Amino acid sequence: MQVEKIMNNCPITKHRLADLALYSHGAPNQLIAENRRQHPVSWEEGCAGQSGHWNVFTSDQMDIVLKNPAIFSNATGPRLVDTPKEAIRGKHVSLNLMDPPMHRDYRRLVDAAFKPSAIKLLEPRVLAIANEIIDGIIGQGGCEFVTSVATPLPLRVTASILGIPDEDQAYVCTLTNTMMIADDPDFAGSVMDGYEAQRALVKYGAGLAANHRLNPCEDLTTEMLEARREGGEQLTDLEYGLFFLNLIIGGVETTRNATAYGLYQLIQQPKQFHMLQNDPALIPDAVEEILRFRAPIMNYRRTAMEDFELGGQTIRKGDKVIVWLASANRDEQVFANPDTFDIKRCQRERVQRDARTFGAGPHFCLGAHLARLQLKVIFAVITSRMTNVQLVNEPRNALSAFVDGYKEMNITFEPLA
Repeated sequence: MQVEKIMNNCPITKHRLADLALYSHGAPNQLIAENRRQHPVSWEEGCAGQSGHWNVFTSDQMDIVLKNPAIFSNATGPRLVDTPKEAIRGKHVSLNLMDPPMHRDYRRLVDAAFKPSAIKLLEPRVLAIANEIIDGIIGQGGCEFVTSVATPLPLRVTASILGIPDEDQAYVCTLTNTMMIADDPDFAGSVMDGYEAQRALVKYGAGLAANHRLNPCEDLTTEMLEARREGGEQLTDLEYGLFFLNLIIGGVETTRNATAYGLYQLIQQPKQFHMLQNDPALIPDAVEEILRFRAPIMNYRRTAMEDFELGGQTIRKGDKVIVWLASANRDEQVFANPDTFDIKRCQRERVQRDARTFGAGPHFCLGAHLARLQLKVIFAVITSRMTNVQLVNEPRNALSAFVDGYKEMNITFEPLA
């Protein structure tokens, strides 16, 4: 495959973007931009037992991939690294390993709970949680922001929605970190630890379902267990556990990362921080710019189900295709001065529509509206209760070629009366 592509004068991706060493400081945006401008669709050779893959860097080309699941399948997993066969074998698989129509049938079980009208009803609960979190640190004059604020907010909100007991939240959070950032030695000893954590999350979710059958509650877990799919079937405990896996990852990861690096950008741009303090009506626009400027999930994988012409290149059946969401969000053909952080960008450009932070097509992020709500609330609380927010030192990035976020960010601040 590799020789054939080279002989056909296929453009080769500049640098190996699968190389973890490139991600010690987050997404390598300069290298990604060079590829986007020079080779929007290009081939990257594999190594360490992994086959090569295509990289797709522009919004127009990745939309073709994401919106055509019959041609570009999600069934082999969303990551560049191949998912172990045992994780995708059999009838029962996670939502992020499904294609339509199965994916649509399962997703409709929770679609109503994540519509904007339903999410809006959660705002008082989210606001109360956010204020409780800030209450816990406001008198200290500083904190490690990731573990004190950015993580507890989505964790507690998601736990509240799903009915996860308070005493289990730390365990669920640890498993989520281990699974999502298994390449970072601070979170896992090996990549296989990540898959063990994944299995543990599924097992925990199945146990949560069994508990809810005995003790129904007014939460999403009970709603899902009582709902029926198109054929009239209800979820088994295992099927709920697999669903739970996606809900907890989507519920925590995006919001945690965006909260931390969003505050980082506002610290770097104190005038914009003050703009939010003086005019809270700007916060929704600021949230969209935060989500655009640094995608919490850098890329997604699809697998070609047939030969297909994409961006002038022939994708062969069975080829891995990586779409770079982080690149789409800084595509010069879509956004003016894309490397500039500007909370007023939404007044000139359709950031929410054109950014690809939450993907596109049938796998568009189920929790996008919930993530936006939490970010709006936490930045409203921060800007109304803190001032003179400063970094103690440079944040530390989690080491991952998939997730882009901080694992440590120490700040100081002054409380506002």
